[in-house]
Amino acid sequence: MNIAYKHLDAKLRIADLTVGQWMGLFAGLIAGMGYGTYLSPFGQMLTLVTAIYIAGIPIAAIFLASFSEFDFWLLVRSAVRWRRLDGRYLPGPGTPTPGYRLTAPPDELRHAERERVAELDLGALWETER
Repeated sequence: MNIAYKHLDAKLRIADLTVGQWMGLFAGLIAGMGYGTYLSPFGQMLTLVTAIYIAGIPIAAIFLASFSEFDFWLLVRSAVRWRRLDGRYLPGPGTPTPGYRLTAPPDELRHAERERVAELDLGALWETER
C-alpha cells in the first residue's frame, strides 16, 4: 500500500480519539454536570467531588479503550455466545449417576477372592525348585 494514501483507510480521529469516543467524552461531561447541578443531595464540596468522579467514569473508560486493545463489543458478544452455549457447565452437583452395580452378592465375591489367594503358587512365580 502506498503510504501517502494510508490515511484514507483509517478511521476519522481528532486528537487521537474517534468520533464515538468524543461523543462518550461529551456524554460523561454532561452527565457529571447534570448530576452536580440537579440531582446531587449533598453539600457544595461533596457535590463537586462526586460530579467529577461521575463524569470521569466514562472518560476513563474511553482513554483505557484508546490506549489498549480492549474491544467492549467483542467482549459482550463472546459473553452472550458463552451463555447460549449448550455444553456450559452449571454450578452444583449435577445429575445423579447410577454408580457401580455388583453382579453377585458381596459374601460370594469375598469368598471367591479368598480362593484365588489360596491357589497362588509363589514357587512358580519365582521359578524356584522345592
